Amino acid sequence: MDSLPNRSVDEDMRNIVNTSIKIYNSHTSKQSSRKSPTWKNLQGTPRQPTNIECGYYVMRFMRDIFHDPGLVFKKNFDKKKEPVVYVQEHIDKVRLEWVEFENKQLHNNK
Repeated sequence: MDSLPNRSVDEDMRNIVNTSIKIYNSHTSKQSSRKSPTWKNLQGTPRQPTNIECGYYVMRFMRDIFHDPGLVFKKNFDKKKEPVVYVQEHIDKVRLEWVEFENKQLHNNK
């Protein structure tokens, strides 16, 4: 789910994620039926307008996934459909949630 126009998965990043999943599974005693995860390029993911919004786009992707227990986002971001567009309101919501989270952490640490 890369929000930049170049949508190729970096091989080092793929190895890091695959290794992380294996480590997680070994620590939780989960037996995986696959040797490694299946990677799918979701072409319909929103594209950021410039190269400075990547952090907010990643946080918005994560928010969409966490709030989607049925993993419908895969269908929403599939290239067969019109690309999903994050409008400024979507990004501002992530910014506001981040500020609220940080504010709460600051007050808890006093």
